[in-house]
Amino acid sequence: MTGTPFFVRPATEEDVFRIAEIHVAAWRETYTEILPPAMLSRLSIGNRAAMWQRALDGNESGTIGIMVAEVGADIMGFGSCGPQRRATLKERGFDGEFYAIYVLRAAQRRGIGTALMGALAKGLSDRGFAGASLWVLRENHGARRFYERIGGEVVGKKEDVRDGDTLHEVAYGWRDLTMLLNPPCRAYVKP
Repeated sequence: MTGTPFFVRPATEEDVFRIAEIHVAAWRETYTEILPPAMLSRLSIGNRAAMWQRALDGNESGTIGIMVAEVGADIMGFGSCGPQRRATLKERGFDGEFYAIYVLRAAQRRGIGTALMGALAKGLSDRGFAGASLWVLRENHGARRFYERIGGEVVGKKEDVRDGDTLHEVAYGWRDLTMLLNPPCRAYVKP
């Protein structure tokens, strides 16, 4: 896979099941040492596919953009974005939000995450958003290093209780989306 070109493009209905597979696989790859095993075992590709279908239809938490990254003939990552969901961050100038960004471990460190962030930032910027933030688990040090490397700054913290488990999250923010618009990567963004 190293050296194989990748492309970033808007997601289609045909991509929904693969997006769900990646979502579940990325959680299991990344969060094995962070989240309780019971939480990871409850993940369902079917449930995620239904969620991503609703998002693609515009019926899930305000999602306005879903992008996928193709490596060869397979999708290896995706991301989504929309309006900011937390009033406190919106008031501070982060009017957009990156809802999700996941790249399978086998495809990481090739510029795919950077390309996805750039494509999502362009989608937000084209719709008039100036800044954006995202939430990441506090213990996800690899993702946090990535967000810091591409200019994100810590702008918030929260605790999220899911099924009796408390998740500690950190918000990263970009006050100016233009800093993400021309990422240094080998990606070609398909229309």
